Amino acid sequence: MDLAARLADAPSPTMTMLPDGSVDRRFGVLDRGHATESRSVFVEQLSGGQRSFVTEHRGVEPGGQAVNAAIQGRELGADVELYGHLDHEVFGVLDAAAHSMGAPASVNVYEFEDSAMMLTTESTDIRTWTYDDLVNVGGDEALDADAVVWTNWSSLANSTDALHRAADRPGEGGVLVLDPGGVAVRTPAERAGFVDALGALADRYDVIVSANDEELDSLASAVGIEGSVVEEARELREVAGITGVVMHGEERAVAATREDVVAVPNFETADVSRFTGGGDRFSAALGFARACEWEWEPSLWLANACASYYVGTGLTGDRAAIAEYTSEAAVLAGDGSHND
Repeated sequence: MDLAARLADAPSPTMTMLPDGSVDRRFGVLDRGHATESRSVFVEQLSGGQRSFVTEHRGVEPGGQAVNAAIQGRELGADVELYGHLDHEVFGVLDAAAHSMGAPASVNVYEFEDSAMMLTTESTDIRTWTYDDLVNVGGDEALDADAVVWTNWSSLANSTDALHRAADRPGEGGVLVLDPGGVAVRTPAERAGFVDALGALADRYDVIVSANDEELDSLASAVGIEGSVVEEARELREVAGITGVVMHGEERAVAATREDVVAVPNFETADVSRFTGGGDRFSAALGFARACEWEWEPSLWLANACASYYVGTGLTGDRAAIAEYTSEAAVLAGDGSHND
């Protein structure tokens, strides 16, 4: 069965996304001719002493890893509940059941020709967030969804304690995808504490870590693991005792599972519209597929497709768009490699 057919037959699992949120203001960084500047030239000019640059305001959008994941889950047809920091009118456009735990972060996204830079101001509500804030808005029971996508561990100081609180809940949960965000900002001891919390959660959930290569390397090094991406993913999964560790990268996705290591090449994008937000859509699609009880390989194909479609178009793909996107890619590849 190919991916398009899988999507057509997929159910609508319940999904819960948490706990961040941001108001994203996008700017283009322009050169003297008012074309978008490259990051390398910007760094060179900055290092050379230039202190004034021209920007172009490109819009204000709802943002945050959990918000992006919720948008993707909803487009795939999941029954989504979002528990985030959403006290701003920009979140009124979301097509999901949204519950706010306070004020969002403020993010300025500066887009270059070949990359983007984000400058973030965290709100007090995000800095002081605890598991009790989730309980107070009724989100505790939402952790019993078919899939939970828990994002941005690195940006919420009390998130490790919150993970342990979630692990202590009675009963058994479904799939739990943990996308930790930029873990390098946390100390090695804090990263090791995150890995320890994964093991506690494994008694209740099918726990999957979803990280890029730099995040995976930072987590692995905190618990004494070194090696290739495959070695780090495999050993981190064993140390944590969880269902899977997935690395999502520009060229491929790699999943170390209890049974094997699965690697799936990524889709090629002719143009790049967005440099941020692709990983959030990857994690949401991965949670969706695993909640639908898909095997690992088609799950990674779907996650790669959702991320690449967003990076290339700036749009979040629904089932029809992703089915068409993967079908066209298979035709271009000439071997059906994007089908299962």
